[in-house]
Amino acid sequence: MGTLTQALPSREKDRIPAKDVRAFIQKLIKATGVPERLLAQAVSMAESQLNRMTSKRAGSFKGQTVHPLKRIAILIEEAQKVLTPKGVKKWINTPNPYLNDVPPILCLRSDKELEKVLSLLASIRYGSPA
Repeated sequence: MGTLTQALPSREKDRIPAKDVRAFIQKLIKATGVPERLLAQAVSMAESQLNRMTSKRAGSFKGQTVHPLKRIAILIEEAQKVLTPKGVKKWINTPNPYLNDVPPILCLRSDKELEKVLSLLASIRYGSPA
């Protein structure tokens, strides 16, 4: 089994089969321990859109539609390098004072916010105050 970020094509112009997107979202939910509603909120996606993505069985999605969810996959993979699976779920869902008391899962609305969370993880990994 490949990593989460390798589960889908990296180019945003590609079309991604609906069954692959559905499986990808289920992996994200399992790895984060959050409900679909919070997953959608984390990347500023309408909950109804995420529900369509998890229930669609045929067809495909544009890569740019799925791109925001890839930020969650990147965060999970980086967190797994530093923390245990149980620790990842707890850390992702716990408000952090270095993120203005917001859980890291809710700091993924843009690539810039993702970088801020990843730098916090790097601080934890290398022993800097975080």
